[in-house]
Amino acid sequence: MSTEEIAQSEEVVIPIDADKDKPANIKPAEVLASVGELFFGALLKMLALLSAVGKKIGSAFAKLGVFFAGILSKVLQKAAGAVIMPIYRHVKAFRIGKNEISKARAEKGTVGGAEAGARVAGRVAFGKRGVAVTIVNWALPIISCVFLFNIISYANSQTYALKLTVNGDFIGYITDETVFTSAEQMVQKRINYTGSDVDAITFEPSYEVDIIGYGKTLNTYQVTDKILGLLYKDISEGFGVYIDDEFYGTIDRHEIVDITLDSMLSEYRTDSDKETVSFDKNISFVSGKYMIDSFVEEQDIINLLTSNKTVASYYTVQENDSPALVCNKVDMTFEELAMLNPGFNKNTFLHTGDKIKVNQEERFLNIVVTREEDYTESLPYDTEYIENANSYSGDEILEVTGKNGEVAVTANVSYINGVEINRQVLSRTVTREPKTEVISIGTKVRDSNAAPPTTVEAGKFRWPVDGGLISEYPWFHGGYSTHKGIDIAAPRGTAIYAAGSGTITKIAALQTGYGYHVVIHHDNGVDVTYAHMCAFSSTIYVGKRVTSGECIGYVGMTGTATGNHLHFEVRKNNIVLDPLDYLPSHATQAGVRFY
Repeated sequence: MSTEEIAQSEEVVIPIDADKDKPANIKPAEVLASVGELFFGALLKMLALLSAVGKKIGSAFAKLGVFFAGILSKVLQKAAGAVIMPIYRHVKAFRIGKNEISKARAEKGTVGGAEAGARVAGRVAFGKRGVAVTIVNWALPIISCVFLFNIISYANSQTYALKLTVNGDFIGYITDETVFTSAEQMVQKRINYTGSDVDAITFEPSYEVDIIGYGKTLNTYQVTDKILGLLYKDISEGFGVYIDDEFYGTIDRHEIVDITLDSMLSEYRTDSDKETVSFDKNISFVSGKYMIDSFVEEQDIINLLTSNKTVASYYTVQENDSPALVCNKVDMTFEELAMLNPGFNKNTFLHTGDKIKVNQEERFLNIVVTREEDYTESLPYDTEYIENANSYSGDEILEVTGKNGEVAVTANVSYINGVEINRQVLSRTVTREPKTEVISIGTKVRDSNAAPPTTVEAGKFRWPVDGGLISEYPWFHGGYSTHKGIDIAAPRGTAIYAAGSGTITKIAALQTGYGYHVVIHHDNGVDVTYAHMCAFSSTIYVGKRVTSGECIGYVGMTGTATGNHLHFEVRKNNIVLDPLDYLPSHATQAGVRFY
């Protein structure tokens, strides 16, 4: 029997929503399930190939693939049933409805067809599984989710706050109870500032959680102003002066105070890139309502902020500090520091970290400065000692003069009111290496008549007379014409010493000119004439090598001389040299006796 014959039979009724109404030839759910099984079948084959490489790994993947293939197959079948089956039922309903309308029009004419069409339309649209019901079934979960999302978004957009009531009076909304606690403390400070008989007020707050929508909450200062407004009438707008959270009074304006504070800081600013200059206390001007009794003049606040007091404090000794440098840093004299530190004087040895008591003007507002400074420090040289068999024991010759090196230092230095309190070294870079000083120490047994032990600078001679002073300079240093050396006056018979080690090249006993004189060719390449002796040492002879400090003769006035003295003349290649360049610098001043 054909489909049309079934539709024309009055005894056969096929309802639109019957579960048994499934297409005879088209089964989409089964097709999708088959596709899924084919896909995962191919995947399983690939996994099987992998199992040849690793049997255990392949077996695990195969089981996993079968597991997921079964789950996906069921999901696809249910998804097909949920999505495709309603569509198929509606298509089938339209087809049956079409046949029903055609039959009614054939039997009852156009009117009958119209009535049948209306019935079909109603059944398709509003039947148990009609289009409207299907749409509602699909749309209702989506609409519910959207509605729930909007409710949550709205709830989150609302602001919840505490409704604050103090002593029965509504104040406003605050974020939490700490806002009121801080405001209460601030109110008490403002009330009791003048030292009046006003007792501390007891506040009884109450809180209630409320939704304020997009409204704003009050901060501590706003709550303070509102409470004061409820309690007192004698209040006015002003700027409360707070220093380290302590209330010092109220002023009408603070522009001049700001200028004064900036001027105080400017005294210590150097405009360095890495510098901070600030007060040791936090100063703030808080706008709000204050009691009339708490108002003071702006100048009173300025006087307070710029006031000083004398206190005893301590200076910490820094590296390379000397007593004189400490006096300069703390702007005090030795006598002033000695009064506070018994025994302190210019010769006091200071150790880094020592505490020195100082009198210091301490400001109400101390100014703290921290800046990065670059400076140079000396790097002390080392001293090396070597033995010298050609010098007498006890004599030292400064062969190489030591020289300090230099270190470039970068440090963070902190000051309070210009006095250094801390130094943190950030880097140290050696810019010049130190030069080691070399001193040769004599090991030769000293003769009984040798000069006393001494230290001689490299390139210099020792003083050639046992005492004496310079009585005449060379002509090129103001001496008389043709005078080529220096005269060292001393009593007759005073010992004359070899100014340096060398070899005697001449011994002459004359009654004119140089008189009794000795010439020594010294190791530094110069020839020195020792003239006007009254006698020679019995141990010398031409060709003898003498040691620095060895006695070679005695002071006299033989030859052309007007008094007892030693004529000391230096030559090189027979060219007269300045003897002062070869003698100790502290002994070359005229009239200064040298012992």
